[in-house]
Amino acid sequence: MKTILFLFGLVAAGIVGYSFEPDIYEALTGKAPEPKKSPPSRVVVVSPPAAGTIDPASFPADRLPEKVLLKANAEIADAASDLKMTITSGNRVNLIRLDGNNVIISPGGGPFEGSVPISQTDLLEQLAALPKNPAPAEPVPVVTPPAEPEIPAEPVDPQPAPEPAPIPEPEPEAAVPEGPDDVVAVMQASIKGSEIKEFSFDQVLDWQASEEPETIDGETYNTGVASYKAETVFGVKTIQAKALIKGGKVVRWLWPKSGMEIK
Repeated sequence: MKTILFLFGLVAAGIVGYSFEPDIYEALTGKAPEPKKSPPSRVVVVSPPAAGTIDPASFPADRLPEKVLLKANAEIADAASDLKMTITSGNRVNLIRLDGNNVIISPGGGPFEGSVPISQTDLLEQLAALPKNPAPAEPVPVVTPPAEPEIPAEPVDPQPAPEPAPIPEPEPEAAVPEGPDDVVAVMQASIKGSEIKEFSFDQVLDWQASEEPETIDGETYNTGVASYKAETVFGVKTIQAKALIKGGKVVRWLWPKSGMEIK
């Protein structure tokens, strides 16, 4: 019986100690129990957006990278000479512009261009690494000069109304070239005036002028062809550029075969 009472008292003491342990500890020792340490707070790391969620079309042209890395072989061509070449994977090429889900690329100077899917370049990865919103430029403070005190105008004698200025005569329109020599002269003036940057006057080997006007897209032009020498990936080649002349000046330069405009 004593053993049972002893065990019962031991269990009761355990329950009391579990419920009132902080108070008993302080009563016996005179010290308050140390507070329990809370678990460390978690740090949330915000990851950059995944490359698959990037829409290149939503980026302005000035935020697109100048070059992209090819993840697959790409074929490029010269529209004027029909020459083609392949750029192997791992090379960096110039990004010319976006074309839907493709990018127009170029290996460098010259007329060679090609189109490859965006997924075969590192464009999305480069855009994902850009800051979401670039820091705006600090506004330049506008300094307003102090207003000068108004000085009352002195009375003056009325003067007769000035005679109206003569109406200037309209300037004569530029002469429209009619003969081959006029067409060649207009082409030479356009090249010397740096109206295009694809080639210079010193590169031209031959000038040819059409004797009859030509109608293109419903417009009539005098036309001429300049043959020039250019360095390409296949060596030195002779390439032709066609001039559309109207109103005494070159309106556009085109590649004769493709009809694409030369910038």
